[in-house]
Formats: sequence, structure tokens, C-alpha cells
Amino acid sequence: MESQEDQGDGELTRRSRLRRRGRYFYGWNIVAASFMAHLAYAEQFSSTLGLFFRPLRREFGWTNTQIATVQTISRVVEAASAPLIGPLVDRLGARQLLPIGALIAGVALIAVTYVDYLWQFYLARGIIAAFGFTLMGSLVTSVAINNWFVRMRGRALAISNAGASISNVVMIPLAVYVIAEYGWREMFFIFAAITWIVVLIPSTVLIRRRPEDLGLRPDGDAATDIAHSPLEHAPPSGVIPETEAAPQREAAQPAPEFSWTRGDALRTPAFWIIAGCFAIASLAFQGINISLAPYVQELGYEDAIVAGALTTRAVMMAVTLPLVGLAAERTSIGPVRALPFVLQAIGAALFLLADRVYFLFPALIVYGVGITSLSVTQEVLWANAFGRMSLGAIRSIGFVITFGFGATGPIVMNFIYDQLGSYRPAFIIFLGFFAVSAVLILFLRPPRPGRPFSARV
Repeated sequence: MESQEDQGDGELTRRSRLRRRGRYFYGWNIVAASFMAHLAYAEQFSSTLGLFFRPLRREFGWTNTQIATVQTISRVVEAASAPLIGPLVDRLGARQLLPIGALIAGVALIAVTYVDYLWQFYLARGIIAAFGFTLMGSLVTSVAINNWFVRMRGRALAISNAGASISNVVMIPLAVYVIAEYGWREMFFIFAAITWIVVLIPSTVLIRRRPEDLGLRPDGDAATDIAHSPLEHAPPSGVIPETEAAPQREAAQPAPEFSWTRGDALRTPAFWIIAGCFAIASLAFQGINISLAPYVQELGYEDAIVAGALTTRAVMMAVTLPLVGLAAERTSIGPVRALPFVLQAIGAALFLLADRVYFLFPALIVYGVGITSLSVTQEVLWANAFGRMSLGAIRSIGFVITFGFGATGPIVMNFIYDQLGSYRPAFIIFLGFFAVSAVLILFLRPPRPGRPFSARV
């Protein structure tokens, strides 16, 4: 039976914990800055670039495949630079990288407005802009957020990704209007201005590397709080954590965290299952994304319908993000991991019937929610499997594989179109890719823990 002194100490501990939890957690500032970076990154999305196909064809006579190749080049650049950038995120943090990326991307987007030849377009938009966007893109922001959140990383990543969805809600109709009224070059000027405005100051002021740098713990927990994510490493069976074996009056220690080398991670089945599933899916959705606007236009819909359909997709992506984030925190459940791929497969099937408008909008909505689920679930799975401390180094290798496959998607999609005069065969093939990924991800199991990481630096 507890003494009154023990009960009093317990009550004080509970009150102290409640007070600490009641304070605003600085990690939400990291989410806010990442949200702003996603607002700017939307220009790099394939579906936005698809709006420029028609004016670029008219002015320069380039084919769809030639224009789509710039997205392949972008993906190759992002994949090739990721292994260098990943360790920098672990060592320096996103605060050093995001502003540099914004400066480079903004200058490159302005340079696009001066191109006269295809190689210049590839250089400015495909190489220089892509490198800048890699420094301020999902590789950097997701690692930053995953360093600050464990239990709540799904919802934190979902809020951050909402920036991209909201950007599409605004940018797609804006781009349609500006291109029609003023020209495609003016829209690239707007992209550059937005990139500088929403990234430079917020990232410099708000971003910090890890909660430990400010004397905090992930999720705003007190040092005595212990929580593991569903795939996060638990102590080996038969081993009693020190926090359970220690006397109740002593302060508990944080749950152990683990550090991985790239070589150790590459030897785990979990790495290859995660990388393989999202690589296959990336090839499919990168190909579909860049061709959505041209495909809908080829079906005979007016530009207003195209803009309305893509905007509807973006709105639904933003609205469903809170649910997506909560679901992603339950990735220990196989069907939750498979859901993003299933949604995209259903969306691809509906696109085959999209010549009827009552199938077009459901196709865009289901497919869009699948993209949102894919982006959030992917980052949660990487962080849950390999922890926070070396996530940039490990995630960047997965980034190479995923974006390497994704780089071929735009070329494959538009090569099929240029050869056969239809996107339908590509939709059928990509539907199969999503189905394969949905099955493979069910076999994911947590990897064995790496080395304990004790240096909180």
C-alpha cells in the first residue's frame, strides 16, 4: 500500500507531466515551415507541368515525349543528389538546406522564361531547378519532421503535405488563367516569386534540427514518457527495459533509439520491400501525373473542365489529409499499408472510363487521395523502420531507388501515347504496377534493431 508521501510524489509527477504537455510544442513550427516548403514545391509536380504541354508544343513544336523528358531529368537529378543531401540533413538539419534550395530553384525558374531551345529547357527546369527543389523537398522536410515526432508523425507529415494540396488548389486554376491571358513565361515568374516568399524567411526563422537541441523530446513528451511507434524497435524479447526494472521512485529513462549505417540497412528485407513497393508505384504515378491534363484534354474536355477536375482532386487531397495522417500511424496493420496502392489502382481503372464525366471526377478524387496516402505512409514507414538518428542517410538511398524508377514514368507514359495515339494502354499497365505494390507491402516486417544511439546531439 502506498504511503501518503508516495501518493504525493505521484500526484506531483502527474501534474508536472500535464503542465509540460500543455505547453506549445516547438515541433509544430517545424511542421509549419515544411508546410510552406510544400506550397512552393508544387511547381515541381508532374500534374502542374502538364498544363504547359499545349503552349510549349505551339511555340516550339516539341512533342509530348520531349516535354515530359524534362520531368525524367528532374527525377534523375533528385535521385542522384539524394545520397549527398541525406547525410547533410542528419548532420546540419533542414535549416541550412531549405533557404539554399529556395534560392537556387527561384533563379532556375526565372531562367526558364528565357529558353529558346529544348536543351536550355532541360538545363534550367530539369537540372538546376530540380537540384534546388531537392534541397527544399520531401527528403529534407520529412526527415526534419520525423526527427521531431514519433507517435504523432503521421498527422505531422499529413499537415506538412497539406501545403502541396493547397498549393494545387490555388496554382492549377491560376496557371490555367495566367497561361491563357498572359503566357506560360509569366507563370514561371510567379512560381519563382512564391518560392522565395514562402520558403526563405520561414525556414530560416522556424527550423531547428532535433528536439534534443532545445532540451525537448519528440512529440513534446517529458523525459519519463516512453512510446514506440507500431514498427518502431521494441527491446528484444526477454529483456526488461530499465524503465520497468528501476524503482518506481526513480525517473524513467527515454526509450532506446538506434542508429543504422547504410550497409546495415541495405542488408535488411524491410529496406528492399519499402523501396521496391514505392519505386514500382512511383513509376506509375509519375507517368500518370504528368499526363493527367493532356489526357483529359485529349478526351475532349474544355480547359475549364480540366482546371476544375484537377482542382477538385487537390481539394479532396487536402480535406482527407487528417484521416490519412491518422491512418498512417497504424502502419503495423497490413491493409493500412496497402491502402494507398489500392486507391491508386482503383483510380487508374476509373480513368479508363473517364470519357464520361461522371467517371472523371471520381477517378481524380480516388487517385488523388491515393497519392496523398502514398506520400505520408511512405515517410512513416521509413522512419518507423529505421528510427530518427540516421534517417537522412538511409532515406536518401531509398529516395534514389524510388525516384530512379519514377524518372522513367513520364517517358514510358508519353512514349506509349506517341506510338499508339492513346494513353489507355499505359493506364492498364500502371494499374497492374499498383496491384503488385499492394501485395508486396503486406510482407513488410520490422528490421532487427541497429546500434544503440546514445549521443543526443
